[in-house]
Amino acid sequence: MSAPNVVKVLQEHGEINDELDYAIMTYLLRNRGTGYTACQPQLVELEGNKQAIKMDIDQTFIDKENQLMGLGIVGNIFIDVGSLQVIYCTPNEELENNIEKLKNAGIQPQPRPRGKY
Repeated sequence: MSAPNVVKVLQEHGEINDELDYAIMTYLLRNRGTGYTACQPQLVELEGNKQAIKMDIDQTFIDKENQLMGLGIVGNIFIDVGSLQVIYCTPNEELENNIEKLKNAGIQPQPRPRGKY
C-alpha cells in the first residue's frame, strides 16, 4: 500500500490533543517499534475529499547525555479525521531504509524541543 495522495494542505501547522498523541505513539510502538516519534501535524485533504491528519515520523533516541535527539524525518502517518483510525503508516522496511539514507548522507542527530512539536 502506498501513501495517500494529498490534494491540498488545509492547515499547515497545528496541535493534536493528548489522547490522540497517546494513541499515535501507542500505534507506532506496537506496529513500528521503538525509536519513532510522530510530529508536525497538518490537516490535509486527500483524494476523494477525505480529510486526514498527516504527521511526519522522526527517528528519535536518547543520547549519552540523556537528551532526546532526532535524526530526521523517515516517514509519515495519516489519521482519518472522522474515525481517528490510521489510514496509512510508512512500512518498517521503508523507515529503516530512510534511516540508513540519512546516516549515509552524513546527517547528524539534532536535539528535539520540549513540549509538542
